[in-house]
Amino acid sequence: MHSAFLPLHPLLCAASLLITLVSPRNASAEELTIPGSGNPESVLIFFAAAFNQSQSSHHVTVPPSIGTAGGLRSLENRETELARVGRPLKAEESARGLVYVPIGRDPVTFVGGAGVSITDVTADQMINVYSGKITNWQDLGGKPGPIRAIGRESTDSSWQTVVKVFKSFEATAFGEDVKVVHLDPQMIELLDKYPGSLGLLNRSGLAAAKSKLVIFSLDGVKPSAENVENGQYKLWLDFGLVHRANQTSPAARSFIHFMRSPAGVRILREQGVMPSTEPIPPRT
Repeated sequence: MHSAFLPLHPLLCAASLLITLVSPRNASAEELTIPGSGNPESVLIFFAAAFNQSQSSHHVTVPPSIGTAGGLRSLENRETELARVGRPLKAEESARGLVYVPIGRDPVTFVGGAGVSITDVTADQMINVYSGKITNWQDLGGKPGPIRAIGRESTDSSWQTVVKVFKSFEATAFGEDVKVVHLDPQMIELLDKYPGSLGLLNRSGLAAAKSKLVIFSLDGVKPSAENVENGQYKLWLDFGLVHRANQTSPAARSFIHFMRSPAGVRILREQGVMPSTEPIPPRT
């Protein structure tokens, strides 16, 4: 199997079972639910499964995405101790007493459905596909077949990453056949459904796919943690957790420190994410 193909990860397939069945639990375990962005969702499912299995004092659940805004709203409404976000906090959010804890730097990648035969694209080609100028994989050097392009709204973290690096994308209007989705699970669903599809997602999020998606190199550079770290791959986003200042529970603190442990770093690298080396904000 070519290295560009994304195999189905058995842990993610059974993630919900791992969290509920494998994890040692007791009746007094402190429950911690982490709502929010879809960007770190897959990674946090792996984290939760490993964390729950490693101890019995706390139990972490990672629910389906409600977006960064939804996670922050839950946090500020005191419905949760931690929220997950697909970007660092804005100045006005920090001013409201929220504290950002970085997890890692995740490559943002263009990806094809299981029936796609190419493994490398260029930024110019992607502009032409999303603008509707290129509509067949044959024009990109692949087997003949229509390209089912899937786009994201302009506020999406992954799309904003592309626009930031490649300014030409900002002026690109989607072609009439481009399907726009709002959540990562919707992107994965369409990529799985259509073998000739093309989409955009952060690298770790692709672990949720049920089919063997094709991860594209961009302009000849693979979207790996190593290439993000050495500066060769320019498309990436930072994601992390957020808590209220001076208000982290024992479960939240324990989970944050687990993410920075050797076991946590290993999980990140296995999912293609460059682990954050920024210090954990002090509890002041």
